[in-house]
Amino acid sequence: MKRKKKSVKRILKHKIFRFRNIFSILIIFLTVILITQLIKINILPAKYIALASAILLGINLLSICFINAHKKIVLKVLGTILIILSVAINCIGLYYSANTNKFINESFTSKSVFVKNTYYVLSKTENNLQEKDITGEISTYKETNNLAEALEKLNDKYVLKEKQYDDLGLLFDNINNSTDKFMLLEKSSYEIIFSIAENMNREDYTILYEFDVFTKRRAPETANKEKFNIFIGGTDFAGLMDFNMIVSVNRNTHKVLLTSIPRDSYIEVAGKDGRYDKLSFINAYGPDANKESLEKFLDTEINYSVKIDTNSLVSVVDYLGGIEYCSDYEFTTTHALVLNTYRDTGKKLRVIKGCQKLDGIETLTVARERNAFPGRDRVRQKNCQQIMLAIFKKLIGTDTILHYNETLNTLGTLYETDMPKEIITDIIKEILNKGNIWQIETQSIDGTDTHNRVHLSNMIDWVMTPDPITVENAKTKLKEIMND
Repeated sequence: MKRKKKSVKRILKHKIFRFRNIFSILIIFLTVILITQLIKINILPAKYIALASAILLGINLLSICFINAHKKIVLKVLGTILIILSVAINCIGLYYSANTNKFINESFTSKSVFVKNTYYVLSKTENNLQEKDITGEISTYKETNNLAEALEKLNDKYVLKEKQYDDLGLLFDNINNSTDKFMLLEKSSYEIIFSIAENMNREDYTILYEFDVFTKRRAPETANKEKFNIFIGGTDFAGLMDFNMIVSVNRNTHKVLLTSIPRDSYIEVAGKDGRYDKLSFINAYGPDANKESLEKFLDTEINYSVKIDTNSLVSVVDYLGGIEYCSDYEFTTTHALVLNTYRDTGKKLRVIKGCQKLDGIETLTVARERNAFPGRDRVRQKNCQQIMLAIFKKLIGTDTILHYNETLNTLGTLYETDMPKEIITDIIKEILNKGNIWQIETQSIDGTDTHNRVHLSNMIDWVMTPDPITVENAKTKLKEIMND
């Protein structure tokens, strides 16, 4: 009877022994998967991957040795602790690496992307027309982006004949005097018109029908990975570019040049036969219009684009718990604390001279402000640079690690880009390997405030005529950083 009990005890010990060893071997496979994932992400230098591999495999091997130590209870306990530690490290590592890999793959891609444009069918409010009344002629403005595609989609639902205008003002005149009943207008044009035409009210026009058109755009071919220019544009709810910057990167010299171009800059529009417009309106003519126009303006090739959405800016700043903003001026914003409208009725923001904390909507309002400063849009460009840096500082804080997945999801809504992930991962790997050895310089285009025709029409608005000296200096610096 005693021998039988002793035999059962030995069998149980043998089963525990076998279970622990099988479990240890499975953990080694888990470690191999983690290491493979880290290599696949391609942001860690080889020395860090080698170090992580050595530590993790070392822990696994020690745990196997310890749990198999003959009649050494202390070592068996230590081996079990190492197994638990290895499981924890591998699970945490796989969590962070999987989410990082997903974020990079979704955020930086060379695949085709679709660009959305929103269109309105409008009529004079006093005519009391409804969507069901849409028929016959529809007036259009020939400079409307993707006009042919918009008309094609509209004709899938209604039977309409186009009446095209060269002059946007004449189009509205004929709508106002009831010569024309319906007009087709892209959302950006709609917002531009009512933001600059003081004698026109939105309430006088009714949006009968709203629809979207998606056009396919291919990402650019991968440029020189060592030297390249990136266009960064900040789009508002109407798709207009309030913020324009070129980031020039030379990885050989580790130099970065930030060139800010004020939104009111009056420059030639690419592909429009020598006609000029203010930079913030140029995006109404296509998703790459700002980039292509700045290429011609500054005589440089711009390889990639990053578009920042201002509405998402609000949610990101609120998610981060606000940012610190330091002002050289004490001022009250001319813009109200509102989203998705150019109507500045409502509460304004009072900003003190010095540093203060801003929430999301306050950050957006400061980023939009230009009329409160003696330098107008020049000061706004500096404020936007400061806001971007403040967000970056918050993103690299400890809270980001603690809420890593949520942070990546929130950050992913802030922008869209056509940059290939290989460039991003190479730069991150280089920073981790050599430290932050980048030298950053800034420059801005300046000019004279005046009035001129905008939106490729006879409408008049504030513009800034660029100063030729600052333009030439900017061109020279851009060439220098690319030729070093």
